Amino acid sequence: MQRTGRPTPGYTLTELLVTLAVIALLVALLLPALAKARASGRSAVCKGNLRQLGLALTMYVHDQQNKYPHYLGPAGPAHGDAAGQGGRAAGLVYWSSKLFPYRPVNWTNRSFHCPGYRREILGPYEAGSIERLGSYAYNAAGVWNPNGFHEKWGLGPVLFWRDSKGNFVPPVSADQVSVPGEMVAVGDSLLKVRMRGGSDFGQCNGIFSSDMAAEPYVRPHGQEYNQVFCDGHVSSLPPGVLFNPTNSAALWNYDHQSHPELWTP
Repeated sequence: MQRTGRPTPGYTLTELLVTLAVIALLVALLLPALAKARASGRSAVCKGNLRQLGLALTMYVHDQQNKYPHYLGPAGPAHGDAAGQGGRAAGLVYWSSKLFPYRPVNWTNRSFHCPGYRREILGPYEAGSIERLGSYAYNAAGVWNPNGFHEKWGLGPVLFWRDSKGNFVPPVSADQVSVPGEMVAVGDSLLKVRMRGGSDFGQCNGIFSSDMAAEPYVRPHGQEYNQVFCDGHVSSLPPGVLFNPTNSAALWNYDHQSHPELWTP
């Protein structure tokens, strides 16, 4: 084939700039969709984790005279889960240790946690404390006011918690849970610690407080927090609803009542 000797026409600068602009626009349009798909995938894994925790919790309750575990209680095998340190918490272990025979994954193992959680995994997070850091939290207290001695409406208190009469608060029996399908058992931790004052509710790693609805939440996946309820089903709620007593206080309490007398004034 004979060549004509004519140069092959190239792209002009304007055409290149237009092409680059189109590519940039397409990338800008695709990135949110990719981020949303990634968050959705993490949420699906998280929900699977919570379903397994819900099953493990149910099996534990059946094997323990229908009682839920303490949030921090008698030791027994620790299964790699950090025990309480210092003072009255010395030698006690967390609720997840009790579930190890039914779901043999340690709290210290990253696969125990939500894949959207990128913070520390440790417990307790400071000497002498009972709280720890991680992606999942147990509904130990329900709605309560930490500024005084009150009954705790969650599932499994700390071994040495006392009620308003000075009596130790026992773990809850499954028979005491009025509406199992509407009581939170375990869920995504509120990724904040050291909340001081006000009504705390719910789960003791990442304190849930009645004045938290306006806080800037760290969202592990998308716009919602995943929870497994006492009947074993998994659901998601926006944090502004989940952590706002006006909307959801009853979800934390085994009597399915809101107990506004314990909210922050």
